[in-house]
Amino acid sequence: MKPDYVSEGAGNTMPNPSATGKAEALALGITETILSAFPELKPIFDMFVAGNIAEARLAYFNSDYYKNLTSTSAQRKTNKATRPGVYAQELDAWKQAQKRRLIEKGFLFTPDMDYLLDASYDAGDTDVQLEIKILNSGKMGSKIGGSTLGTLNSLKTYADDQGVGYLLPKNYWDKVSNGLLSGTTTDETIQEELKGFAISAYPAYAKGIEAGRSFSMQTSAAKQMMANLLEKDVDTISNDNPLFQKVTGYVNPKTNSFEIMPLWQVQELVKNSEEWLLTNNARDAYDNIGRTILQNWGLAY
Repeated sequence: MKPDYVSEGAGNTMPNPSATGKAEALALGITETILSAFPELKPIFDMFVAGNIAEARLAYFNSDYYKNLTSTSAQRKTNKATRPGVYAQELDAWKQAQKRRLIEKGFLFTPDMDYLLDASYDAGDTDVQLEIKILNSGKMGSKIGGSTLGTLNSLKTYADDQGVGYLLPKNYWDKVSNGLLSGTTTDETIQEELKGFAISAYPAYAKGIEAGRSFSMQTSAAKQMMANLLEKDVDTISNDNPLFQKVTGYVNPKTNSFEIMPLWQVQELVKNSEEWLLTNNARDAYDNIGRTILQNWGLAY
């Protein structure tokens, strides 16, 4: 074993470069255990031992180990290389806890996603970083569950209540579910966005929507009248119903502006539709008209 100091002659001594370099390496955390776990550091350690300390320090600070590895990741990878039993036990406990947390939040797992958890554990990822990795992997598709699914369904109901559910692009809800899962958006933000869509889509109802009266609330009387005249359940008259769209897109010819159609005009519009002619209401109405004419002619009582 080399001494920490070597003779310089005449009783003088100077520090042993090898010992000094090892001390520098140790100060940076480059121990035998770390070298075993991260063999890419061996050339840097050798530079320290050779006494090329300035060069070794520069190489260390430019290494992927220094730039990309958190302390958590370093510890886990060290255990993986030197204490595999401990590593396996801690990894399993972490994975079980993460799966429970993620499933409760809404993530749905498939067997081939397990490797993502392994890689995330080794990398020392935070919960959010893990979630983003899962979403970016493309393996979940549009499938979600847990609390996020409940929130998503509530937002879809809200969108229909504001009359814009059928207007949204096909991938809209995929983006929303990913945003909710990753924490980059909230249900309140999406509600405001949907409210804005409704205000833009239905100018005649914009003031009411801004004041907190939903599109469905403002059109309920008109929709109920349509349902009665057409002899339908009111729930079967959807927001994309062509006749209902004529009602909600009404433009007053006198002012040339969007306005809420008066109920008497809703009734007139429905009775002038081909759909109404097929109802019992229409048949009875025409029977009454025919009977009245015959009575006026003295041909019926």
